[in-house]
Amino acid sequence: MVLLSAALVWGSTFSLVKQALGHTTPFMFLTMRFGLALAIITIPIIWRGLAATRRGHSWLQITRREWIGGILTGVALFVGFTFQTWGLVYTSASRSAFITGLNVLLVPFFLWGLGHQIISTKRWISVALAAGGLYLLIDPAAGNSINLGDGLTLVCAVAFAGQIILLGIYAPTVDTLRYFWVQLLTMVVLSALSVLATGSAQLRPDPALWWGLVITGVLGTAGAFLGMTWAQRRVSPTRTALFLTTEPVFGALYAVMLAGEYLSPTAWLGGLLIVTVVVWAELGAVSRPAGLAEHGSG
Repeated sequence: MVLLSAALVWGSTFSLVKQALGHTTPFMFLTMRFGLALAIITIPIIWRGLAATRRGHSWLQITRREWIGGILTGVALFVGFTFQTWGLVYTSASRSAFITGLNVLLVPFFLWGLGHQIISTKRWISVALAAGGLYLLIDPAAGNSINLGDGLTLVCAVAFAGQIILLGIYAPTVDTLRYFWVQLLTMVVLSALSVLATGSAQLRPDPALWWGLVITGVLGTAGAFLGMTWAQRRVSPTRTALFLTTEPVFGALYAVMLAGEYLSPTAWLGGLLIVTVVVWAELGAVSRPAGLAEHGSG
């Protein structure tokens, strides 16, 4: 139930971000979203730090590995969310949700390139079918074509796949809360620097913007991550991935209900094919490196 709740929240973020971007810029939104999440996660960090001080230990206690791993993973997170948020300026929330979901299929190929995993025939077939699903989702027969936002979102999927691999490397040997805090800090710093570098600090107050920030910052980042961390101690990574494949489905449903988007029957078929292929691939997944984590991308 916790994993399904996380997928439900992440699915809503595509439409909420799409609407919020009508009132601010991508980098400004990312700075506020992750700044809010950072403020929330800092509360337990301070609480634990004070407790450590009373016991005579160092206040913050962030290790060198947590700094290095958190910064590297935070950079991947920044690249992924930058391209996803930027892509939502040009593409629909539903297409963004389905394309982002392809990151689960990309992870084994990254590991294969690093020499850590053999790619089975089933994996190659899965990617080919997913590409077919993406073609149907775009629905060129209806006069549609791949737009800039689709390409940017595909880069986002690649970045999120890289983040999953980094999580698999660092997460098993670090403190989860401190590691996540460094990720958020990296994300906020890079986003704020991007705002300054591009001069994109525009902000037009609107309820759609505030709702987008609350849902994505409080529930979609701080809350869903902590809930998923709790759940993954009780559920295997493969089963976790299967639950999280519902995220693009929720994303498409939210896009239709909240944003008034329209998906043709062919596009729905393409999205369904993508989700089905991901589930099929994960059901027969070969053994992964110890500690490899799956995560949501909303």
